[in-house]
Amino acid sequence: MNSRVLFLNLLFVGFLFVGCEYFSTSTHTPQQIKKASQWSDKDQLPGFESCQDEAEEDRFSCFKNTIASAVNQALYAEELIANQEIDQEIVLEIQIDKEGNISLLSIENASSTLDALPELSTLLENAIANLPQALPATKTNVGVTVDSQLKLPIRVIASPE
Repeated sequence: MNSRVLFLNLLFVGFLFVGCEYFSTSTHTPQQIKKASQWSDKDQLPGFESCQDEAEEDRFSCFKNTIASAVNQALYAEELIANQEIDQEIVLEIQIDKEGNISLLSIENASSTLDALPELSTLLENAIANLPQALPATKTNVGVTVDSQLKLPIRVIASPE
């Protein structure tokens, strides 16, 4: 019986030494993580299904133009009346999340424009919210979809009625 117990103990210890290899973890430096996370030319930019027929180098331009066109149509569809003269560029900061949902994060350089056209903010938010579902950006080196942001400049020119 003692030899059996001794054999089982040796076998168990042997498994522990062999099995330790499977429990090892690798560590990565912050520099390695940062390098792997940086955007590269091989990564896939966000897009719309309607832009997938375009040449690869034109897909992102199609994506931006689709957003700009939707914003322009939303603004031209309304009869906006300014309470003062405006000639200013505002910047829409737009987020495309991992699922392809598009949202307006902020409107930069817009304080005087929004004072003159208070309903502009709501119109822009609605225009962005009504965009079709996007194809999210993809980090191809790890094969995962990622959140992305873009900035869309818009020139607002208006005069009081």
